Amino acid sequence: MKLSIRSIVITGILAIGANTLLAAQTSNPWFEGWYRAKFGRPSPTEETRLQAEKANAAYRVEAPRPGPVPANPWFEGWYRAKFGRPSPTEEARLQAEQANTAYREATSTQAVAPANTWFEGWYRAKYGRPSPPEEARLKAQTR
Repeated sequence: MKLSIRSIVITGILAIGANTLLAAQTSNPWFEGWYRAKFGRPSPTEETRLQAEKANAAYRVEAPRPGPVPANPWFEGWYRAKFGRPSPTEEARLQAEQANTAYREATSTQAVAPANTWFEGWYRAKYGRPSPPEEARLKAQTR
């Protein structure tokens, strides 16, 4: 009886010692990988370490720049969803805003008219954008 109690106490002390050694580890890559694979997130000790690291990091605060806001956001969203491009009023507003920016590309002073103004007008009225030949000419002109 005395021998079995002694062996139980020694086994208990060894088990407690082994558990405290495992719990005292600061990082165990195998356990971290297993925990992340099983639960899809870092272990609690790793989460605590990451939060402490994030709390001690210094970040530069940047004021958010307000982007251009359309006059009617619902209509603009609907028009963009239906036609895949901004509405004509929004396009004009964006072009005017782009022309008034401090850093703009120098435009050529020579304006070339399209060869067939009737077709160009009809195409713009029907599709709301320049015809492919006119679009190519405009792209070449801005380069």
